[in-house]
Amino acid sequence: MNTNPNGKSKATVQLMMMAFCFLMIVLLVIIMGKMSRASKPDYENAKLVQRNVPSANDTVAVFETTKGTFKAVIYEDEAPEICKYFKDLVKRGYYDGTYVFGVEKDVYFLGGSKAADGNDTQDTDKTTFDKELSPNLWPFKGSLISYGGKDNKFFSSNVSGSRIMFVNSVEFDDEMNKSLDSAGNKEVNKVFKELGGVPNFAQQYTIFGQVYDGFDCYEKICAAGEGDSSTIVPTEEIKITKVTLSTYGEHKNDSFFADSSESK
Repeated sequence: MNTNPNGKSKATVQLMMMAFCFLMIVLLVIIMGKMSRASKPDYENAKLVQRNVPSANDTVAVFETTKGTFKAVIYEDEAPEICKYFKDLVKRGYYDGTYVFGVEKDVYFLGGSKAADGNDTQDTDKTTFDKELSPNLWPFKGSLISYGGKDNKFFSSNVSGSRIMFVNSVEFDDEMNKSLDSAGNKEVNKVFKELGGVPNFAQQYTIFGQVYDGFDCYEKICAAGEGDSSTIVPTEEIKITKVTLSTYGEHKNDSFFADSSESK
């Protein structure tokens, strides 16, 4: 039996330290939760920039693929850090010859990987950024998401990287529509119903662009999936052969946008 009073004192101190650490962790969780809620954008007052006709000088990315070509306007004012990073990669020719490495049939596809399986290679740009959430960008059909996985921090969240998620759409059945009608911004929900998209991606990732032309090609890529939730391996090899930057003035398609009568 240990009757050493110093031993009891040490045990008491250790227990107190453990209790203190536990309380600090709980307090940190509460503080981080409040900070997260406080930093969320004001989605109730969202401006639907993805439905506005772009200015003639707005940046457009032209994606040439083995299935055809589609074009997307890039929203530099809404996600400046990621847009600058994306444009720098395009100027370097980074995306030329990269792969579509994942397809959840009709819902989304993942592209911009140096390897067909999506894994890193020695040529992969592994830069990651904290996500940039804008109240004005939503995961509608055709939206571009900077995709980089998880940050592996204690409070894990999605980060942005060189790979791109191209959003298509879930099925908007009666249950989905009822869920949309019961919450959120009504104007945003209206666009989801009109265009399609993946509402569950909202506030989860950095959205930085919107496809507005070439949906015939886009949907062919989105269809190249197994239709099995257990795998997103494409049913055929699809490559992004080249990505170039231009302007909306050079690649107009006002008919896609809701306010085409107000074209600038």
